[in-house]
Amino acid sequence: MEGVLDLKPVMTLEQELREFHAHHQALDSTHFSLLPSDDFQGLDEYMEYLRNEVKIATCDIEVNGGAQFRRLMIETEVFLRFSEIAVEIKKVDVIQARGVSTGSLTWRDVVVKLLGNEAHLSLQRRLRYVAERIKWFFERQKEPVLEFMDGLDGTPIANLYSPLYTKHGKLIKENNMIRNLVFQTYDGACARQLQQFVDLFDNMLTSAFANPWIFLRSSTAEGHDSEDLQDAFLPSFDDTRERIPKELGARASTEPMLSKWLVDIPNDPHEVDEAVDKVQMLVLKTYGFMRSHVCDQVELFAESFFKLPMLRRLEESMATLEPSDDDSTNYQLHRDSLDKKTQAARDSIVEISSCIDRLQGFKVKSDTKRM
Repeated sequence: MEGVLDLKPVMTLEQELREFHAHHQALDSTHFSLLPSDDFQGLDEYMEYLRNEVKIATCDIEVNGGAQFRRLMIETEVFLRFSEIAVEIKKVDVIQARGVSTGSLTWRDVVVKLLGNEAHLSLQRRLRYVAERIKWFFERQKEPVLEFMDGLDGTPIANLYSPLYTKHGKLIKENNMIRNLVFQTYDGACARQLQQFVDLFDNMLTSAFANPWIFLRSSTAEGHDSEDLQDAFLPSFDDTRERIPKELGARASTEPMLSKWLVDIPNDPHEVDEAVDKVQMLVLKTYGFMRSHVCDQVELFAESFFKLPMLRRLEESMATLEPSDDDSTNYQLHRDSLDKKTQAARDSIVEISSCIDRLQGFKVKSDTKRM
């Protein structure tokens, strides 16, 4: 992860995404989308967008390890920023969200209800993609790590690492049973951490949508020249494509802006149409800020919820590594067979030694007679 020159195998971003898509298409995965928007006709169009509009610098460079992980973080952040409220919030939705309450139900509460109903699942589904991409990345690092361990012998940097790296690397490469056992344990650790990552992220999103005003202490601003709600509308695919490169580079405080918008929503019954329009726009704006905040922190979440916990618990998993019952049975049979061959060889050695002794005795007697 810290970088090793000339370490194989390496891949470009396009090769990585094509293998990832092929892997999940073979598994028939349906719990997340492979493309950030249905408006992309396929992976080729998505790659063109990443290469020409987002301009990921290492898009066509073959890398692995830490450099590949950093590139993955950029790609998943772009993917996540395509999340939008997929349906238009109607007047009846706003009125029903406010409902009738014995207490004072504010427009702030209405926005929270609408966000929870219309936006939570959209962001949650795209976070599944982020989790699967990170898991797939770590699973594909087994071969480069094994090549690194096996290739240390005789190199100038060998003294910087434990001599056990080379010994264990050769053992894993030469013994298929050990190789399969280590790889299966490693994949199991990745799968376990995937589930924990998803659970932690789901808990974070649940808390965020339960009270977005506390969550939105700061987030990415979308480059607005004014703080007006009049220009807010359900974005088109082209609008989203144009927004993301700008959004990646901007940071601003949003809490005062959201508070001002809430105050501007009228409460009088005869102004219900204007209130509904402003609530609709405020939901879109608020979701944009929430999405941006999550995207700004996605790398931190990946490090904190996936990478570090997995690396810390991987040692424990490897320490308790045990062969399966079938492997144990096969190796016991193999050991019994070797024991029989060993005993047969020992019996042969005894017989041969006896023959040698008899021949030497015969030779001594013959020499004595001649004398």
